[in-house]
Amino acid sequence: MDIVAEGCRDKCRYIFKALIGGERIDRNETVFISKDGRRIAVEGRCQTTFENGKAVAMTGIFRDISEQVKNDLALRESEQRFRTLFENSTDIMQIVATNGHFLHVNPAWLKAFGYNRDEVSNLTIFDLIAPDCQGHCKKTFQQVLAEDKVHQIDTTFIAKDGQRIEIEGSATAIFKDGNPLYSQCIFRDVTEKRKMEEEILKTQKLESIGVFAGGLAHDFNNLLIAVLGNISLAKATAAENTPLAGQLKKAEKAALRAKGLTHQLLTFAKGGAPIKKLSGIADLVRDSVDFSLRGSNVKQKYQFAPDLWTAEVDEDQLSQVIQNLVINAGQAMPDGGSLTVTGENITLGSDNHTGLPAGRYLLLTVSDEGHGISRQDQDKIFDPYFSRKERGSGLGLAVAYAIMKKHDGLITVDSAPGTGTTFSLYLPAARPRFEKAGKQQYEESTTGGHILIMDDERIVRDVAAEMLDFLGYTNSSAEHGEQAITLYRAAMSNGKPFDAVLMDLTIPGGMGGQETMARLLEIDPQATGIVSSGYANDPIMANFTDYGFSAVIPKPYEMDELRTTLAQALPRNR
Repeated sequence: MDIVAEGCRDKCRYIFKALIGGERIDRNETVFISKDGRRIAVEGRCQTTFENGKAVAMTGIFRDISEQVKNDLALRESEQRFRTLFENSTDIMQIVATNGHFLHVNPAWLKAFGYNRDEVSNLTIFDLIAPDCQGHCKKTFQQVLAEDKVHQIDTTFIAKDGQRIEIEGSATAIFKDGNPLYSQCIFRDVTEKRKMEEEILKTQKLESIGVFAGGLAHDFNNLLIAVLGNISLAKATAAENTPLAGQLKKAEKAALRAKGLTHQLLTFAKGGAPIKKLSGIADLVRDSVDFSLRGSNVKQKYQFAPDLWTAEVDEDQLSQVIQNLVINAGQAMPDGGSLTVTGENITLGSDNHTGLPAGRYLLLTVSDEGHGISRQDQDKIFDPYFSRKERGSGLGLAVAYAIMKKHDGLITVDSAPGTGTTFSLYLPAARPRFEKAGKQQYEESTTGGHILIMDDERIVRDVAAEMLDFLGYTNSSAEHGEQAITLYRAAMSNGKPFDAVLMDLTIPGGMGGQETMARLLEIDPQATGIVSSGYANDPIMANFTDYGFSAVIPKPYEMDELRTTLAQALPRNR
């Protein structure tokens, strides 16, 4: 027993007694200790010699199995590490037989696809592959089993609940004697990654559209200002209640709609802070709904409070919100139906359910009789690029949500499958004092004064000059900021200073409105500037007072807008 390792001695004593007792033990493993103290794993067989029924000797034959034991231990440890990795990995892992049946899947696999282990035993790999990926995947599966190399996998699985799961990863086969035993695959769920990639691509496309739209809107608005301006002048000279007056009114309405479309294109492509003004909401909503339903088989009904409050809004942006909702409603009622639009005054307390600050609000609702929206989709309906329509961009309601947020308001949805849908818009109402002041300011507007027009487009300068002439203002024109400053200095020196400068924000190749206004205020701290631009989404247009301007008028504008803007901007004591 001296050479037997201490931990093995009890076992060896037991075997020794058994052998003396006549038992046969064909194979035994133990550990011996060498003279130099090394542990030697051995495997052997012992035989007892008997004389007259008594054990007189024992013969043992052993071989050194230290390397084998070491290798077996390493194998067990490797298997344990693999099992731990397999069970605890967040990657999706599967082992599949050559006939496609699953042999093993890890917990991450079960979680990703929603099955339990009992269900997996009855599935094949092809039960999970999306129909549109079956052909490609069957070919790839055969290649994996035929070639001893790693294959990259990029496909779509269908989870138990029907959800499409985009996966990418690798697959390889295990061979024995040249024949495949099974395949093992490691995947990752890249569904969200793909969505993000699509969103980035769409965003890049939108940025390209934004660059194009900005230039298009600027040029188009310069042309529209000539159209609207001349229509305004013609209306002012045409006799009322005549066919000509009616035709001019229709032409003006069409031109104003074109103006709104350019502004909507900018909002869609690049966003932008709203350019707010005090507005009557009922007429704005009614016009937007009527325009959106033109030619459709949907009938509209209106229920507006007779004393509906006014609000400070960007009319083009709010019109876009209404149009997006109405278009959605029309698509939800392909066979026709009724669309009900309401408007009422409400006052929210500090503990209201909307999360909006306490105060006065206009509550507008747009209700259809369509197929409704599931609760699951309602949670995502305002997300960018979420669409329930095959050809939808998924941006209409996201843009509506963004516009309402920029107006310090809110849009909500209430719906259920088969019951129709109601969208509610909460708009902060104008302050009562401001409402009254706005009306009084318009009523007290006066004419007369000296106006400087700065614009690089001659067609804009000409029509603005004609409208100012009609309104009773003398005027001069400049093509760019440098010329405007020269004319402004000269007018001051001659004792006939300009009462206001109507200036374009962007002058290609020259000094634009922002720099010109800063220079004019250095010359004359009392200078009155009115900023105008076809780039209606420029932040300066929304925050014009931060840059020293007294008023803003987006292009294209008509004569009534110019009259009102001048009345608001010009000092009362001039």
